[in-house]
Amino acid sequence: MKKLNFKNKIMVWVLIINMIPLIFSYTIFLNEKIKSDENNITKNLLEAAKIVSTNKEIRNNLELSYEKNNIEKKVDGLIEIFRDIDIIVVANIDGIKYSHLDKSQIGDKFVNPVEWEKIKKGEGYFSRMLGSMGVTFRRFEPIYDNKNKDIIGFVMVGKYYKSILDMNRKTTLMLVFLFITSITLSTILAANFAKKIKKSLFGLDPEEIGRLYIEERLIIDNLESGLIALNTKNEILKVNSVFSKKYVELCSEMVLKKVSHYLEKKENTARNIEVLIDGGYYYVKILPIYNLNEYYGTILLIKTKDDVNRYAREITGIDQLVDGMRANIHEFKNRLHVILGLINLDKIEMAKKYILEIQDLNEYDFKKFINIKNPFLKAILLGKDAICKERKIQFLVNAESLVSTEIRIPIFEDISTIIGNLIENSIESFKEYNIKDKRIEIKIIETEKEIEFEVWDNGEQIPQENFIKIYEQGFSTKGSSRGVGLNIVKNKVDLYSGTVEFEQNEDGKFFKVRVMK
Repeated sequence: MKKLNFKNKIMVWVLIINMIPLIFSYTIFLNEKIKSDENNITKNLLEAAKIVSTNKEIRNNLELSYEKNNIEKKVDGLIEIFRDIDIIVVANIDGIKYSHLDKSQIGDKFVNPVEWEKIKKGEGYFSRMLGSMGVTFRRFEPIYDNKNKDIIGFVMVGKYYKSILDMNRKTTLMLVFLFITSITLSTILAANFAKKIKKSLFGLDPEEIGRLYIEERLIIDNLESGLIALNTKNEILKVNSVFSKKYVELCSEMVLKKVSHYLEKKENTARNIEVLIDGGYYYVKILPIYNLNEYYGTILLIKTKDDVNRYAREITGIDQLVDGMRANIHEFKNRLHVILGLINLDKIEMAKKYILEIQDLNEYDFKKFINIKNPFLKAILLGKDAICKERKIQFLVNAESLVSTEIRIPIFEDISTIIGNLIENSIESFKEYNIKDKRIEIKIIETEKEIEFEVWDNGEQIPQENFIKIYEQGFSTKGSSRGVGLNIVKNKVDLYSGTVEFEQNEDGKFFKVRVMK
C-alpha cells in the first residue's frame, strides 16, 4: 500500500476530525427529527380524533342516525383543516361507517379489528394496521352521546404510513445532502490548510525534516573543526560536539568575543583570522550564510594552529623535505666525525681513501636520480634515500624511470606529495618488521599525457580486512593519530582524474598510480 505524504495525511486527519462529530451530530439530529415528526403526527392524530369525537353535529347525527351524508360532509370539511391527516372514519357502535375516504365504503361495516373493550370503556388507543387504503397509523377515539353517558360509536383518524416513510426519507436525504456538502467544504478547506502548512515547512514532510535534522547533527558533530552557529543577531544557536570535546579549555562566548568586531559588518565573504585565547593560537573561519541577499546568520569553524600547520605540512610535503634534509645532515655529520677521527689518529691516507669512497658513493646516489629532472621531486627522493640509509633500507630507482619536466609546476608538487607519502608508508612498514634484506623500489615514467609511478616494498603487509579502508580519513599505515597520508594520496590522484591500484603478494606490496597531466 502506497504511503501517504504529509499533505494527504493532514487532509485525512482533518476529514476524520470533522467527520466524527458530523456523523454523531447528524445521526442524533436525524433520529431526533424523525422522532419529533412522529410525535407531531401522533399529537395531530390525537388532537383530530378528540375534535371529531366531541363535535356536536357529528354526535347528534350519529346518535339520531341521521343521513350518513351529513356526517360525511362535516368530516370532509374537517379533514381539509387538519394537518397530517389522510383519513377520518366515523362509525356507530355496530361498526357501520358514516364517513370514509372511499365513498363507496360508507354504510359498510368496519372490517379491520377494533379493540371494542377499550372503546366501550371510553378509552382511545393507537394502532398500525393494513387497511383498504394501505398501511395506516391510526388513532381510535370513542364517541359519546350528547349527554356524555353512553358510547354511540367511534372515530378513527389515520395517517398513511407511506407518507410517514416519505417524510422520513426526505428528512434523511436533506441531512445526507448537508453532510456531503459539509464534507466537501471540509475537504477543500483541509487541502488549503495542508498546502499552507507544507509551504511553511518549505515543502518538506516531517519525516524529511527529522531525517535532515539527524543528518545535520551527524555532519556537524563529525567535522574535524569545532563549530559555532550564530543567528542574525550574532547570538549562539548551536555548538557541535567537536568543539565541546576537543577544545575543553575554550568556551563559545570567548571565541565569539574575539571575533565579534569582524561580525558587525555582516559582509557576504568568508574570511580566516588567527586569534589568541588564554595563550593558545587558533584559526577561526568566518562563514556568513546568505540566501538571495538575505542574511541568515554566521558559522564559525575553529582549529588549533598546530592542526592547521600539521595538515599543511602533510599536503605540501614540506615535512618530507625537512626529514630528508635532517637525514642528510645527520649522515654528513657522521662522515665528518669519521674523517676527523682518522686525522686525529694520523691516518691521513685512510682519510683520503674514505673521502674518495664517499665521493664515489655520492656520485652513485646522484646517478640514481639522473633521469629525474624535476628539482622538487628529486629533492623529495633524495631526502627519502637519506632516511632509508639511516634505517638500513635499500632505496632503488628503476632504470626505466624518466621525468623530463625541469620546471616547478603545481602538478609535480602534488606528485611529489603523493610519492613521498607512499614511500613514507613503505619506510614505516619496516618499523616493527625486522628482516635482513629491506628494500623499497620506485619507478616513475612521464609521457606526453600522463605520469605513472610505482612504489614497491617488502615490508610488513597490510591485513586483508583493511584493504577497503586504507584510503579513508583516519586510517593510516603510519600508526595512530595520523590517518592523513593515504587519504591525501587518493584525494590528489582524484584531483587529476587519475587511478590508484594496490596489490599485495608473498614477495611484497606495491601501489601503482597514474595521473593525467
